[in-house]
Amino acid sequence: MALDDRLIRVSGAGVRREHGELRAGETGPVKADYRVVEPGMTAPEAFRALCAACVQHLEGNRYGALAGEDPEYLHQMRVALRRLRTAFAIFADALPPAAGAEVLAELRWLRRALGGARDWDVFLAGTLNPVLARHPRHAGLRAFRAACEEHSHRARGTAQRALESRRYYALMRSLRTLSYGDAPLPPAAPRRQPIERHAQAAVAGLIVRARKRGRRLMRQDATKLHRLRKAVRRLRYGLLFLAALLPERRVRPLAGAVEALQESLGTLNDCAVGKTLIARVRAEARGRERRKARKLLAKRLKAARSARRGELEAQWEAFRTAEAAFSYG
Repeated sequence: MALDDRLIRVSGAGVRREHGELRAGETGPVKADYRVVEPGMTAPEAFRALCAACVQHLEGNRYGALAGEDPEYLHQMRVALRRLRTAFAIFADALPPAAGAEVLAELRWLRRALGGARDWDVFLAGTLNPVLARHPRHAGLRAFRAACEEHSHRARGTAQRALESRRYYALMRSLRTLSYGDAPLPPAAPRRQPIERHAQAAVAGLIVRARKRGRRLMRQDATKLHRLRKAVRRLRYGLLFLAALLPERRVRPLAGAVEALQESLGTLNDCAVGKTLIARVRAEARGRERRKARKLLAKRLKAARSARRGELEAQWEAFRTAEAAFSYG
């Protein structure tokens, strides 16, 4: 399927902004424009538009991910998968019969197939390489990097095989059918319900879930913080999808608070994953000073974790203030 230029924004390496601007001659990882839901749409139409944007986002980065030159391509594919899952959650009652469960199962498979490579990319770029840059001749760190790069290579191979598999192509066909087809809808599908009302209810539900996950925030362990992170991320995507249907003066403060909170929770999750990866290669990194190498890496993770933990309480309070203003404004 040819890429639809109306749904695509292109950015250079390291896409960081929510919506990049297309510049002449610029190439690199691709982002889809998810601002495709408009007033007057039905819920099924809104879902189809979002699903199409996700397909564009996935397919636009596939060749770059297969080439393996820039890890951002793989990251963008993972972002597209997460956003697609959010679209399925928001518009669950607008999906064709049985389509949701089948496609979601395949999305989980693809997410897992790509996840290992992304975890190693983040750990190498954010933790190991910066420590090694400060201690370039450290034998233990060099052995650690060699072991991590071997794991990363294998994980990338797993991701690339998934992206070249028949299972991937079958998933893309299913997603295109949902995006552009005219499949039957469930009897209770909200065909006539104003999309604005659907948007308000969807965002309210996402807020409630995030608020619930954030109870006793500063006492939460890594597992609970990861659950909170997923709820906050889903709320952020919901606000992105439905912004055109909601009052901007209420959306903007909430979106800003959610983005800051997600950033901190993402770093905390990276630290937890990094700790797991260090343990995974512990037996393989046999260079001299390997114990000191592990301590240096653990120290960097601890510093990053402490910095984010220090910001988390204030960010949570900012979120609570913004969501209360959104809900009752």
